[in-house]
Amino acid sequence: MRRPKLLKQTLENLVSKPATVQYPYQPTVIEPDFRGRHYADLNKCTGCSLCSIECPADTIKMTPIPQEYEVPKSNPRRLYPLINYGRCVFCYRCITVCPFNAYVTTNEYRLADTAKNDSSELSLSTLKLTVKG
Repeated sequence: MRRPKLLKQTLENLVSKPATVQYPYQPTVIEPDFRGRHYADLNKCTGCSLCSIECPADTIKMTPIPQEYEVPKSNPRRLYPLINYGRCVFCYRCITVCPFNAYVTTNEYRLADTAKNDSSELSLSTLKLTVKG
């Protein structure tokens, strides 16, 4: 005879608050140590490729920095790590192995987008554009 117990639980659930969050109408609570979107600060990055070599998902590709950006002298090869977030498993191995602490970590979890889903825009935003004219 489980009906009285089931009826009691049903009535309790009818008057209690919902257990879910109405995302995207209500913001979700994010833990401070959540592993979200990350990218390289190109003022610190030397283009050593260690993060690319150590990436278990093979998602980091060393890419040439476009000519219109000023590159620090610490990066003579003019390379930077380009992270494909669609393949990334967010293990943060790249952040751990970087000897120059060049990675910036965020709590950003909203990665679904119709545009390209990589770190190029974020990484290149850390550099200055050269003035032509």
